[in-house]
Amino acid sequence: MELFIHPLVARHASDKYLIYRPLIGLAFVGNQAMAKICQGIADGTIEMDSLAAKVQTFLQTIGFLSPDPAIPSLPKDDEFSPTMAVLLMTNRCQLRCVYCYAAAGESPPQDLPLEIGKTAIDIVHENAQQKGLTVFDVSFHGGGEPTLVWKTMQACTEYARKKPLQARVTLTSNGIWSKSQGEWITSNLDGLSLSMDGRPESQNRQRPFARRGDSFPIVWRNIMDLDRKNFEYGIRLTATPPWENLPKDIEFLCKETGCKRFQVEPTFHILRGSHGDPQRGDGQPFVDAFLLALEIAEESGRELMYSGARLGHINYTFCTAPYGALIVNGKGEVVSCYELAGAQHPMERISVFGTIRPGALELDLPVRKRLLALLKRRRESCRDCFCYWSCAGDCYVRALPGPQTEPAYRGERCVINRTLTVSLILKEIASNGGVWKLPYLDSRFQICRKKGEIKNVLL
Repeated sequence: MELFIHPLVARHASDKYLIYRPLIGLAFVGNQAMAKICQGIADGTIEMDSLAAKVQTFLQTIGFLSPDPAIPSLPKDDEFSPTMAVLLMTNRCQLRCVYCYAAAGESPPQDLPLEIGKTAIDIVHENAQQKGLTVFDVSFHGGGEPTLVWKTMQACTEYARKKPLQARVTLTSNGIWSKSQGEWITSNLDGLSLSMDGRPESQNRQRPFARRGDSFPIVWRNIMDLDRKNFEYGIRLTATPPWENLPKDIEFLCKETGCKRFQVEPTFHILRGSHGDPQRGDGQPFVDAFLLALEIAEESGRELMYSGARLGHINYTFCTAPYGALIVNGKGEVVSCYELAGAQHPMERISVFGTIRPGALELDLPVRKRLLALLKRRRESCRDCFCYWSCAGDCYVRALPGPQTEPAYRGERCVINRTLTVSLILKEIASNGGVWKLPYLDSRFQICRKKGEIKNVLL
């Protein structure tokens, strides 16, 4: 029984404990007596028969005694047969976003050669066939704007579509494209993620053109076109101080677009070409702004998420990139992170583990194994954290200040992830009659979630 008991203090409560079983998606708040009972049941030191009848009934009713499901393990370190090709198309970009980690557009141009893209597609398609799958994935991404390598992107898409298996082709873009390009995107792609920061003042301030012009008008024209065509897309926002802008940006997008899914990621102490690490005390203002933005999104029937607090998700690793994707940049390097698009990166030494040449893939498996060992040590150091299955150690290029850093390093991002996860769990508990339980588990265990029908007898 995977059980976490977290004391709620200061902002939330006193002498109250969050009792949380992530693997079955169950959480409620109890006092110290209830916390000790639940811990004793998990440890095997308390028998149910020894408890008061009302306590037994409560725990049985909410499904607390249900066993954890079987959780499959990660692939072995020497297994690398990805069925998804992530093509980091270029380091060029029309924009000069104030927070761009890659400083896109400032380095000598480096575009992905078509033959390398085709080789990557060949590899993941063959892997998918060997695994008996019916679909393989191709994603256009990068430390720049993929659509600037337009003919190569089109050719790779056509090449993938001609394969015997079905190709699922997606794009991550800044939304700067012509009307004719928009027609092709909506006619030929299966998914689209737009990097866009909200209201005109936010978008123009944070994502200007290289010559300082406003980017909002073109991006907005293309979003409106996507909505007219009922083409599904998501918007990925980068939030910066002052944090009160985030709820306003989400409210604007909910009212003015048909987008159903938003992802927001914060950046601190803005500096192009690197990640500004949050300092002590930086996190809580973002958490407060995110929770307000979440209420706005939910009232509009939209989804809003932040990658470090994915409530209800069971994650073995923060990102599947080091395990399940063939990521290749314009230099033909095989990398373990989408950020290594070709420009110098602090994590380059531990993150480049191969090369692709036309028709050939060469891997440096010892380098990859060393990285995976580092990620495992990082995750093991999180074993006593209730975010273990949701944050899963966080993004390694952000959580580790450098490749030599002790994996157990904890910074303000951990504070953000923990604080926000607790807040999200308590929000669900409050809105579900005192017990939060994942909907997909409700039908399995037949737990009633109607408000007031389940009460914690020891609160």
